[in-house]
Amino acid sequence: MTARPALLALVLGASPLLGCGSTPNTREPTSRECGASIHDVAWLSGSWRQDTAGNLTEEHWTPAAGGTLFGVSRTIVQGKTVFFEYMRIEARKDGLYFVAQPMGRPPSDFKMLRCNSNGVLFENPQHDYPQRIFYQRPTANRLTARIEGKKDGKETGQSYEFFQM
Repeated sequence: MTARPALLALVLGASPLLGCGSTPNTREPTSRECGASIHDVAWLSGSWRQDTAGNLTEEHWTPAAGGTLFGVSRTIVQGKTVFFEYMRIEARKDGLYFVAQPMGRPPSDFKMLRCNSNGVLFENPQHDYPQRIFYQRPTANRLTARIEGKKDGKETGQSYEFFQM
């Protein structure tokens, strides 16, 4: 997923070279200061980049409009695209959903559990991995992301730090 950060790499955990870890570098949103409006997560909009040891991950999010944000992510290793993902966040009658399509696969839905003015948590307990996707924008030019859940029977996670392009 995801979305990312290349949520590309986030959703599937496709690129372990991008700074994996079991300790989050983001803080889970603790209050529900937002509702089901796509504008509550409009702070994701923009172009984001993580460049670590020659591995580049980009994530681009459109402005919030029409009940959606659309995102695309890619990971480039040694000059070759090794992963990509199509993402969207959409408003539905029962809340906001993060929808990930890594490598163009069928969509996986993650429902928003809570959010605040600069952080959001999506979850799908039935998904293979990850089950939780976090985004946070701690400063104007920084976006952090984390995926986590059970993988091969044990809790694991990956954190990503992006900077505005």
